[in-house]
Amino acid sequence: MTLLVAAALTWLAPLDPQLTVNGLPWLAENNGEQIRLPRRLEAEIPKAVWNLGLSPSGGRIRFRTNSTRVAIRVEYPSAPNMVNMHAFGQTGIDLYVDGDYRSTVVAPKDAAPGKTVEHTFFADLPKKAREITIYLPLYKPAKVIGIGLDEDAVISKPRRFARPGPVVFYGTSITQGGCASRSGLSYQAILARRLNLDFVNLGFSGNGKGEPVMAGLTAEIPASAFVLDFSQNNPTIESLREVYEPFFQTLRTKHPKTPIIAVTPIASANNNPKFQQFREHIREVIGKKIAGGDTLLTLVEGYDLLGPERLDGLVDGVHPNDLGFQWMADGLAPVLAKTLALPPPVLVNDSKMQVTPATAAAKRQQIVGYIWGAAGMPKARPVVDGEKLTVKMETGIESVLRHLTPKQKTSKLIILQHGHSCSFEDGAGLDHATSEFLKAGYAVLQAYMPHMQPGDCQPMPHDKMFDLKLSSGSALKFFMEPIVVSLNLLRPKYKEIHMAGLSGGGWTTTLYAAIDPAIRTSFPVAGTIPLYLRTHGSVGDKEQYLDEFYQMAGYQDLYLLGALGRKQVQILNRKDNCCFGEAQHHGNDYEPAMRIYEKRVQQALGTAGQFRLVIDDDAPKHMISPQAVQRMLRELRQ
Repeated sequence: MTLLVAAALTWLAPLDPQLTVNGLPWLAENNGEQIRLPRRLEAEIPKAVWNLGLSPSGGRIRFRTNSTRVAIRVEYPSAPNMVNMHAFGQTGIDLYVDGDYRSTVVAPKDAAPGKTVEHTFFADLPKKAREITIYLPLYKPAKVIGIGLDEDAVISKPRRFARPGPVVFYGTSITQGGCASRSGLSYQAILARRLNLDFVNLGFSGNGKGEPVMAGLTAEIPASAFVLDFSQNNPTIESLREVYEPFFQTLRTKHPKTPIIAVTPIASANNNPKFQQFREHIREVIGKKIAGGDTLLTLVEGYDLLGPERLDGLVDGVHPNDLGFQWMADGLAPVLAKTLALPPPVLVNDSKMQVTPATAAAKRQQIVGYIWGAAGMPKARPVVDGEKLTVKMETGIESVLRHLTPKQKTSKLIILQHGHSCSFEDGAGLDHATSEFLKAGYAVLQAYMPHMQPGDCQPMPHDKMFDLKLSSGSALKFFMEPIVVSLNLLRPKYKEIHMAGLSGGGWTTTLYAAIDPAIRTSFPVAGTIPLYLRTHGSVGDKEQYLDEFYQMAGYQDLYLLGALGRKQVQILNRKDNCCFGEAQHHGNDYEPAMRIYEKRVQQALGTAGQFRLVIDDDAPKHMISPQAVQRMLRELRQ
């Protein structure tokens, strides 16, 4: 028998420059002490608040590494001792890998000062770069002594946040994290993962009362936004009146251009009557400020997050459980995204495929029914004026397409969808692509997205189209119908029909190829990736993340539908300055992540179709490069 001895770990101190610590704004000033408040104000801060601030709720240690193992050494001053929180919720230190939960270390029953707890989060993963986030405890002081990695591990900086400053939450025990089952499940942690934001947790159990000293130290933080939810810890409405508006004014004076979100109390099982008084006072104060011209102030009703009909979200009649925190995060995510000018959060996880070749026909029929209703694809034809085709749609929306033919007679047509542009001559390579396709003997149908064409450029944002009252179907019809109606006229003239598109046109190509088997080869360029891989810079307009639709068919399902019995070649620009390029996915292994879904789709297709991903290293920006055009022509000739 051969005894295999694991190689020794290299231990890094939390302040090692290779690691990043977030959520503890006074860490450097406190000489690395893992607490939430500045030592210089210890004598001025209420004693109960100071003691609660010794728990590092919201503190995170972040880095990227290819280590096959990650371990931790930590000291706890005492054992778990709460009634309404499990040991994991009170003392747990969570580890997340690439945004997914992996493992937790908790304080043992014999925890004491000087006693080191060592825990291996994982020791079985292949050597591959991963994003690591370690969440510190919610309700127990802890001293992380070291992070253990392979001796030869490569360590690099973690992913950039969507905004440079943290979102600062000031409030009560609910803000501190009571009663999440793990530190990674506070509502701030859920929000931060969903929106790629940094955050600071200044919640203090039973003691988030809004004292002037707390207003002042909160205002010290260069935040991207402040979230205030501290009324419930005040004993009376009179005490709240003394502190609420002054707390707000302290923040606004120091941060005149920083958004502030004010939250009224969530529901409680006992329906404490003073909470209704608190709600009314917060509405009064915030309403007055908004009426006075504060455009960076938002009021959020706690009942909209966790209302009386959602009491299953409470663990003890007062504090949210994991379900309650999920509901709070779900409600706050779109508000925070709008406040910080981020794309709305994507709720659909399309990491798993639903469609198979055997179910493709039924799924295609379901998608067509969703878009147009029971009548299916329209049978209308366009109005023809020379090379110009005009398609008139519901609610007065029109689309103009150009049907260009080469000098020689041809039986081959390629639809070229520009996307978010009002001209084919804008430097994005669509004019060059048109010219090359015509020279190669293809007719070209130039198409635009709704309200993106000469003379009709963005009078209605795409998101607004989903608010229109329609006779049937979805506003997705406005993107698909111009092609359907044009092909009702052109289809008999051509034996081959192909399609390519850039950006929003790439999205259109993805969806249209999925619903129309007549598209023999499709080339979405810088247009889509699965939702689970998207970051804040690559979410897209509403048509690209419409929850109801993508729950029915995620992007990988659409790729399969577009390639089944045919071929789809997706092109992503590595240097793209807009969408789905490497810059928009900092912190992820860009190409390997994309290759995973390429392999997944092709495996699902088997021999029934071809799906390939091309990473274009030649395109210098968001465009169809000349090299991509030549790649398309080669694919068409095969």
